[in-house]
Amino acid sequence: MAPVLSKGLLRADGRAEILATLADVALSELAAAAVAVVEVLLAGDARVVEARNLPDTVASWRAEVDVIDAELGERLLAGCPNRFTEVRTLPMMSGGDLFGALVLFYDAPVTLGEEAETLVDVAAIALGKAAQHAELSRSYAELRASRDVLARTEKLRALGEMAAGISHDLKNILNPLSLHLQLLDRILKRGLPGADEAIAEMKQVLHRGVETLDRLREFSRQTPERRLERVHLDELTHEALELSRPRIASTYRARGVRLVEELGRPPPVNVRPAELVTALLNIISNAIDALAEGGTVTVCTGSSDGGAWVQIHDDGPGIPEEHTTKGAKEGTGLGLAMVYAFVQRHGGKLTLDTEVGRGTTFTMWFPSAPPEQAVQ
Repeated sequence: MAPVLSKGLLRADGRAEILATLADVALSELAAAAVAVVEVLLAGDARVVEARNLPDTVASWRAEVDVIDAELGERLLAGCPNRFTEVRTLPMMSGGDLFGALVLFYDAPVTLGEEAETLVDVAAIALGKAAQHAELSRSYAELRASRDVLARTEKLRALGEMAAGISHDLKNILNPLSLHLQLLDRILKRGLPGADEAIAEMKQVLHRGVETLDRLREFSRQTPERRLERVHLDELTHEALELSRPRIASTYRARGVRLVEELGRPPPVNVRPAELVTALLNIISNAIDALAEGGTVTVCTGSSDGGAWVQIHDDGPGIPEEHTTKGAKEGTGLGLAMVYAFVQRHGGKLTLDTEVGRGTTFTMWFPSAPPEQAVQ
């Protein structure tokens, strides 16, 4: 019996295979003339799921039962008139769960040995394991479905946040475009020089705006991000400052707001240029807005700790402590949160130094780009 069991029931995979194997093993090893395997259903019914050498009326039997005992075998025997003289019913139980019964039919009186009970016990254990496996599979499928839904929800949430952030960035980028258009209109109407410079600035603004929109499109499609570029902070910082000047000229000059540029020729860094310019515009715009009574925004660059930094300082009223307890990571608004995320993605650091009445300083630090390899 043991070799048969090890190759049959214990290797069976799934409830249906276990029950079929049980019927075959019982017929061949227990010298039965016929075999019926009865399964107990959740609704309280019982049905024959496997039959060997039994008429169709028994093989398709199904009925409501109160208990699984000798009476079950007698009910099945009644469906086989004048064919068998003996019937034995062996319930299949494991861990307190009743899975059904093995019903054996004989042509003559028989005494069952321990091997019959062993066979039923092994079958019940196998059915218990199969039930556990099925439950785990269902749980895993539900978990995977929930995870997929969560992932889609998270993507939509992140996409919404990014869209809001890029909308904020585009406002900062495109506002100077409107101001340059007004400037160009005055230049053309008055026949003054400077139209070429204004047009060049407008083209650069549009270029950065398109790059920003590309970031949103790439994220929504989950396409790989563009490779980092080796850039000089001085060049991109100067570009961000030039984009900010028309805003001051048209709106803030009356307040006495000034932009000061101090470039320190730091080493190159690896970043995505459009993201750095929009990050600088975010901070510079916030600094300008903070100078309600006028003042100076100083933007400078330099190097330290194996990297390069760009610093934006305003001599405005500073940020109250209750707005800085979350730190630069949370920022004081959506724009600064996006700036923090940008700096983190590029392996840098964003620090905030502020004090009420003494202004605010933001510093973005990035590791230096590795030396360029010489072309062989």
